[in-house]
Amino acid sequence: MSPQQSDAPLSPATGGESIDSPAFPVCPASSVSSTPLDPTGAAQLSRSGESASVESVESAESSDSPAIVGPLGPVGRVTAASYSGASTAAVAFPDPARRPYPDPRPAGSAVSASSALHAVLEDSEEGTLMDTLGMEVVTRDADKTEVRMPVEGSRQVVGILHGGATAALIETAASVAARAAASDDAIPVGAELSVSHLRSVTQGWVRATAIPLHRGRRTVVYQVTVTDEDDRTIAVGTLRSLFT
Repeated sequence: MSPQQSDAPLSPATGGESIDSPAFPVCPASSVSSTPLDPTGAAQLSRSGESASVESVESAESSDSPAIVGPLGPVGRVTAASYSGASTAAVAFPDPARRPYPDPRPAGSAVSASSALHAVLEDSEEGTLMDTLGMEVVTRDADKTEVRMPVEGSRQVVGILHGGATAALIETAASVAARAAASDDAIPVGAELSVSHLRSVTQGWVRATAIPLHRGRRTVVYQVTVTDEDDRTIAVGTLRSLFT
């Protein structure tokens, strides 16, 4: 009597024995990996935690998820650039011992002396309103200062001398006189100007003469008379200046 045949497939390695034999236990399907083994698997398993973190950073960089891009890379996730550049970037601070701008009047220099500054102001009239209106200083003194100005170029639309130009001439003459009266450590600045126009003029030159009405430690007041070429008074005014 022949032995009963089994319906189970035969294993080629066993020469006819069934693979479901107790001598050959079958592993569960869930425990079998479909990925072939790496010959260097032992070395890969011994990698350090630092290498693993680098791989995670690279995988995060290659992610397709949207992110806002900042100066060092995508914002909201760890990037290799944030490790390599953010912590090593040098922060520049200004040198506390170096001033960004020089002092306008450095101590011990010629500019710090008001007497020298007065001379500089007297020689720096180019490009000022005096230059624009063609004013010329005839006499420069604390007791009497004279400044003249041409009518040409300072007329109104009706052809007469502009009152604003006359007022500028009065303040200029008084200011020049106040600078001559100032001490070496003071600079005068105009504080109050009053002008009365008495006569019109259409041509030629006008002359302003400034004489002191008050000369104190803190203030000076000059009275200015403006005349035409026929010595007729066309305007009078006063300027109060403060010494700073």
